[in-house]
Amino acid sequence: MMARFDSYQGEAFRSGIGASPSIQGIFDYEAPRMIGRLIALIGDPAYVARPHIAMGVSKAAGDVMALVNCLSGEGDMFTALRGYEADRIGTGREIAAYGRQLGGSAL
Repeated sequence: MMARFDSYQGEAFRSGIGASPSIQGIFDYEAPRMIGRLIALIGDPAYVARPHIAMGVSKAAGDVMALVNCLSGEGDMFTALRGYEADRIGTGREIAAYGRQLGGSAL
């Protein structure tokens, strides 16, 4: 059984290697604001965290939970959005900075 798996794994690995390697750039993005008058950015549109920290889904979920809390606790939409931004903008900046730190230490 293992011999069959090893031969398949080797074949799959060899077939993935072409004449030139696949290169994908990794770019950082931090929005200067997370809200507009009637709009809120959640997840990657607000802060793109590098993939090696695996925080994309967790950050987006935290953003959504914070937005729901702010909207449900405030009657005025813009006040609720300002509360959401105040609650989450620091978290987004910290996550992005941590990704840059880890990326820099890998070189």
